[in-house]
Amino acid sequence: MNKQVKRLMLVGAFFILTNSMVVNAVEGERHMLIPGGDAVGIHIQSEGLIVVDTFFIETECGHVSPAGDAGLLKGDIITEINEQPVYHIEEYKEALIKHDGHLRLTIKRDSETSKVIITGCRNLEGEVSTGLYLRNKIAGIGTLTYIDPSSKKYGALGHEIIDQDTNQIVDIYEGQLIGSTITSIRKAVDGNPGEKIADIYFDQAFGSIDKNNQYGIYGEMTVDDFNVRKMIPIAYRSEVEVGPATIFTVLDGENIEEFGIEILEVEGQIEQDIKGIKYMVTDERLIQEAGGIVQGMSGSPIVQNDRIIGAVTHVLVNDSKLGYGVFIEWMLEESEINYLRNIDVIQTHELVA
Repeated sequence: MNKQVKRLMLVGAFFILTNSMVVNAVEGERHMLIPGGDAVGIHIQSEGLIVVDTFFIETECGHVSPAGDAGLLKGDIITEINEQPVYHIEEYKEALIKHDGHLRLTIKRDSETSKVIITGCRNLEGEVSTGLYLRNKIAGIGTLTYIDPSSKKYGALGHEIIDQDTNQIVDIYEGQLIGSTITSIRKAVDGNPGEKIADIYFDQAFGSIDKNNQYGIYGEMTVDDFNVRKMIPIAYRSEVEVGPATIFTVLDGENIEEFGIEILEVEGQIEQDIKGIKYMVTDERLIQEAGGIVQGMSGSPIVQNDRIIGAVTHVLVNDSKLGYGVFIEWMLEESEINYLRNIDVIQTHELVA
């Protein structure tokens, strides 16, 4: 729900005229969601082949690096080979053999596209190579935030998936939510974030991953297993308050549990931002077993006054008990869910000196 801010400048002073949206709703009219908290496996195939690094090939003529000589860099994405789209590393290997190492690549770098000619060499074993480490698949775990019962759309993570080798956001060709079971927790200590350790079941897909951006990952569920859960209403940004709240997450197996936090600050945001809620973990068991918030908890829904208000997104490295969350409204907008369709919205003007 984007807001427009109008500024009126006067001599000697300035006033801000804000077009703010005040939402009045009867409880039954609120948008209802199925809360998450599940540990989910994430399996993504990137849009093209990601250059993880280049390397030298040992040949009869010495060490050479065809990829390096052609100007390829870590983080480049190969989208085409000889004008044909490429999605799988096997396709690259087949083209390499078919064309005896002579390839014309289409490269995406920092949103810019260019063409690169690369000529491979034969190593001492007689195999042709271009000296490239490539990857097209990424797997990991995170936490499901919500499911919209009518559309089956979901939101998870609350922040983007970054390729750890290239430090860039992953462009998705196709992706799936898959089964996951938490086997242990590596406890966080100051300066060293912990993490959930999990088994991931690649044959248990239950949702698509269609979008990956700074507000999380989004898609649609392909199963109805979650519909048996109790739905809870959302809270609007203006209703989130300093004070106690809880998060839903998994510490062991597939068992979703509720843990206490204290909301310390609430940002009065009128535009999307991932750090709208600052909180501190107060639950003694969560602190004892995990040290606070660990990697893999991103997306854990935050609930206050029996309403879902947002999701865990970030934790402070030097104090894993302190973290930030994103408002649920921003995530619903990324899901393209009209959560205000049954609500009376009143436009008000507030003059602030």
